[in-house]
Formats: sequence, C-alpha cells, structure tokens
Amino acid sequence: MKEFKLIETISKFFTNPTRGIGIGDDTAAIKTGYEYHLITVDTLAEDTHYRKKWKEVFPNLYRSIGWKLLAVSVSDIASMGGIPHVAVTSFTLKKDFEEKEIIELAKGLSAACRHFKVLLAGGDTVRGNCEVFSLTLTGKAEEIMTRNSAKPGDYIAVTGTCGDAAAGLQILEAGKIDTPEKRKLVEKFLFPYPSIETGEKLKLAGVKCCMDNSDGLLFTCYEIGKQSKVAVNLESEKIPISKEVKKLLGDDALKLALSGGEDFNLVFTFPESLKELFEKEKNIFIIGRIAEGSGIYIDGKPATVSSFDHFGG
Repeated sequence: MKEFKLIETISKFFTNPTRGIGIGDDTAAIKTGYEYHLITVDTLAEDTHYRKKWKEVFPNLYRSIGWKLLAVSVSDIASMGGIPHVAVTSFTLKKDFEEKEIIELAKGLSAACRHFKVLLAGGDTVRGNCEVFSLTLTGKAEEIMTRNSAKPGDYIAVTGTCGDAAAGLQILEAGKIDTPEKRKLVEKFLFPYPSIETGEKLKLAGVKCCMDNSDGLLFTCYEIGKQSKVAVNLESEKIPISKEVKKLLGDDALKLALSGGEDFNLVFTFPESLKELFEKEKNIFIIGRIAEGSGIYIDGKPATVSSFDHFGG
C-alpha cells in the first residue's frame, strides 16, 4: 500500500471536525469562536530524510535538521494563511547517540524558533533502533486558505523557483560541494525558509486556494485539482527555474522543477480580478489556468504525476 492510499484508508475510521478541517489539507483547522486553531505534525527520520554520511561534505548537518524540523511545519501553517504559535517535539535516539549532534540540532531548532517566532513548550525523548525527530506545531488564523477552493477560470501560481531543493539533495548524495552554486542549492534543501508573511499577504488579497509545495510542483497541482474537482493546465515555459538548477542540469532542469519536492514555496489559485496585482509581484510566477474537468496537463497534454512515496518508491 502506497503512502497516500494508506492515509485515505486510515482516515475512513475518523470523522472530520464539524467546525473546521481534519485529515486531507496542509493542517487541521478547528474553528472556535472567531478564529481557527491550526495543528500540523512533521517527522524527519534517519536514512529517509537525511543520511549521517552527509556530514562528510556538510559538517553542520544536525544544525540544519533542527532548523528544518520546525520550518517544514511552518510551511504548512503559512499555506493556510496562519501564524505559527507553539510547538512540542519528540526525539527517538539510539542508545549510543552522539551528544554533540543533538546539541547542534537543538541550536538549529532554537534559531528557527526565534526566526519564526514560535514557542517550543516541551516534548518527549525515547530510545529506539532508528533516529527520528518529530514536531507538532499549532497556529492561528481568522480565515484560512484550503486545497479544495480552486475554481474554473482561476489562474495558478507559485511563490518562487522550483527544483532547487531536489537539486541540492542530488548534490549531497553525490558527495561533492565544489562550487558556490552547488552550496546554494544544498542550503536550499537543508535550510528552507517558508514565508509566513507571503501566506498572510495572499489571504488578505483574497486568495482562497493554497497548498505548500513539499511533494513536487506536479503533485501539488494534481492534489489541488483533485480536491477542488477541476483540471489544471500548466505552461512549461512559465515554470520558474533558478539559474543554478539550469546550469547544473541543463535540459533536465524542467523535469526536476516539476517533480522535485521540498521547495516549501506556495502554490495557489486566484481569479482574473487579482491577475494585475500578482503580475507586479517579483517572486510570484503565474504558471497556468484552472478549467472544468479533471487531471493535470502540460502544454495541453496529459501529464504523468510522480512524487516521492514513503512506501512505494
């Protein structure tokens, strides 16, 4: 059973909140009074999300793990248009864990808490056979953006270049950071900077549909289309790709920009009335349109959607 089928199977045993959103969006959102309480959880596991051997080329690996542990959850909150608030953590450590690694991780997590203005309120530590770090983050919002609000006729856009993090991962796996361009891409993968301010700005402008780009641009667009019951049409020439990725991958840059995950920018849709506003924004790229129907298309042709699956490759 693959990852998203597993989630669907489990979710059948639970009912969504009567006043809010449960399983199926970037965060759970529970409405109480005049605001939503947002809750999300993310996990980083050894040999799934990082490898200890990466320290050979990137000595600050554990500081980056601490930073990323919070940042990936902040991205979820930002995609809903919310403000992060309080976090709790859970660490599973091997019996012979290295104290200096965990101290470095704590420094990275502390720096992220200061940057994103999050209070770390506590957590749990246990012994296990694999190193695993998990974090639960809460947030608040008066109104929220969701995955299922795209409408036919909307435009679809992304807040930043795509494929940078995936290229950084390839460089780490190759084991050689020998140019400034490669270092920049590696840092994009290890130290993501989701923007709470951008999420708020989109929401205040009137955006209703948004999702963070954690599993790859094509999959994110597919998920928006599926949840909103619409078709998504992308234009390949409008997909934003950094000069570093183009230099590294050449003709394969577009493929990575479409399928590579963990950029943690925002993908959102908006009506014609907001087009002029977003065309003026430097880091917003309009990449296609929403239409009636289903499926995802690139330059008018059906696209094959792929993304990393924890249980299916």
